[in-house]
Amino acid sequence: MEDKVLDIHNLVAGLIPAAGASHRMGQDKRRLRHRGKTLLENTIEALADGGANPVLLVLEPSSPCAQLPGVSQVTVVVNPAPERGMLSSIRVGIEALPSTVSAVAVLPGDNAFVPAAAVAALLRHYAEHRPLLLAPRYAQGRGHPLIIDRRLFEEATACDDAVGLRQLVRRREADLELLSLDYDGAEQDLDLPEHLERLDPT
Repeated sequence: MEDKVLDIHNLVAGLIPAAGASHRMGQDKRRLRHRGKTLLENTIEALADGGANPVLLVLEPSSPCAQLPGVSQVTVVVNPAPERGMLSSIRVGIEALPSTVSAVAVLPGDNAFVPAAAVAALLRHYAEHRPLLLAPRYAQGRGHPLIIDRRLFEEATACDDAVGLRQLVRRREADLELLSLDYDGAEQDLDLPEHLERLDPT
């Protein structure tokens, strides 16, 4: 069993696109506090503890997030043009992945409610079935992370910046597997000021 766990952990890298400006929130949501850590550190922890290896974090140049304690455990990649949107960060991250990984789990930096257990369940499913695309289905609908097999890396990076990975998912709907997971609130993210009530800063 231990050998299989190690194999699973070496299959899928983690990728956190987090170079955005948080315009709708009105403040840097990556550094908001939730359960004693910043949102970004919670996201890093979920991927790392869930078994993604390595974990790449994409930030803007001179990002204030680069100095967060939890960032020291991941590989930081700089997106020189984050104004192009989230897909530009995903593209930079995919291009920086080691050639040894079979897939990547993409988890945006504001999805701090995804538990490590959900990531681990997705990685196990990927290791057993090797789908081209895999996403969780939580109680309130489809969520993150999205796991993309290496066979789709080129297609993913060629998507339109204005559409993002939604374009890939639409094109490959027939190849997308959904894994039902029972983690309350895991599908939530934080985009607007009224979403701040979801946080537990203690």
